[in-house]
Amino acid sequence: MTAKHRSNTLRSSALWALMGDLLPMFGAMMVAPALLRILGAERMGVLSLIWVFVGYFSFLDLGLGRAVTIAVAAAPSTPSPAQAEMRVTGSALFALMALGSIAAFLVAGVVHTSSIPLHLSSSALDKEVRTAVNWILPSLPLLLATSALRGHFEGKGAFRELNMSWAAISILLARLLQMLTLLKLLAHEQKLSVGALLKKMCSLFEWQQLTSLLSFSGWMTLSSILGPVIVYADRFVIGLMVGAGAVSLYTIPFDVVSRFPILISSAFGVLLPELVRAASSIAPEQGRSSKWRDILNRALWLAGGLVSTCAFVGWLLLPDFIAWWMGAAFAADAARLAQILLIAFAVNALTQIPYLGLLANKQTKTIATIHLLEIVPYMTCLWWAVSTFGLWGAALSSVGRGVIDFGLMALACRYRMPSPKTKETM
Repeated sequence: MTAKHRSNTLRSSALWALMGDLLPMFGAMMVAPALLRILGAERMGVLSLIWVFVGYFSFLDLGLGRAVTIAVAAAPSTPSPAQAEMRVTGSALFALMALGSIAAFLVAGVVHTSSIPLHLSSSALDKEVRTAVNWILPSLPLLLATSALRGHFEGKGAFRELNMSWAAISILLARLLQMLTLLKLLAHEQKLSVGALLKKMCSLFEWQQLTSLLSFSGWMTLSSILGPVIVYADRFVIGLMVGAGAVSLYTIPFDVVSRFPILISSAFGVLLPELVRAASSIAPEQGRSSKWRDILNRALWLAGGLVSTCAFVGWLLLPDFIAWWMGAAFAADAARLAQILLIAFAVNALTQIPYLGLLANKQTKTIATIHLLEIVPYMTCLWWAVSTFGLWGAALSSVGRGVIDFGLMALACRYRMPSPKTKETM
């Protein structure tokens, strides 16, 4: 593949990955005002926490989704690439289905035996929350299993095919449809029927292969547990200390700007297979360290320009946008809050670049260690800030945490880059 063709492929993949996040975001924004009017502030706040709860399980995939991406991206260097891909994807798929089923049963038991850790206005609302969680639990196995299939297509760089799978509104139906669609795409790629594909993956399932994936994803699991806790802890602290009604006032501007880093990771996530190949190149004359560093530096400069431009425009437009979107009364308090959160998520968006660099170089232990070092100071600061300054304290805590996270990731990426190889003699 020529350099020009690869560049065009990366741009196309980035565009499709971006669309995969933009379309659901616009759909959610369209229904938010109606939901606030129909449900009220308290129920809307509770619903947002349920969405976070469900989304959290997508990070509890033991890091296998990313491990599949790395393994599939490196598969062309193996003797039998197609069989290696199926062995990796199949092993992860069935393991995650089992894990999701176990998680659903465990959560159901907790919901039925424990109290809801939120400040709610009535026992009737408590019952509604439990019912809503019960309806959402069947989606957990599908959510985790989809992670393995997404990892396969991300490793192949097939972002166009990947993002055409989003087609439904209901969480349960969307996960089921997405999983079936990805299986169909994978079957088409392998020139098999879906039944034959599943049979082949069953026959190729290997505990040794799963162990190999888990050796990469072990530290990724810790990071996947801690990362979302750090990002979404402010919502739950507000719900516990201020009340569920205040969560909606914080969540709506939070959701508007929280897509910022997701869009950056979608647009630049297509670089992960390229970074993997650069970091693991077996050809010393290609300049292993130099190529990896060059890709990362260009991505950081491009992301910096994009983030700065979007943050500046967003800061100017957010007050008018929220007033138009949710009404002037709501915007009176939410607009300034959104501007502070915009700064936090702009910094978080830039952090995606050194994060991808560390991930491509298999520095999952470093990523997890950074999150582990952050969580106690941040949670302490967040608790104090919310109790002292309310919603403003939560937003300012997010800004401080984002700056520290970027600094640590960037330093780690600088000092953990692949070491250059000396040219071997023929």
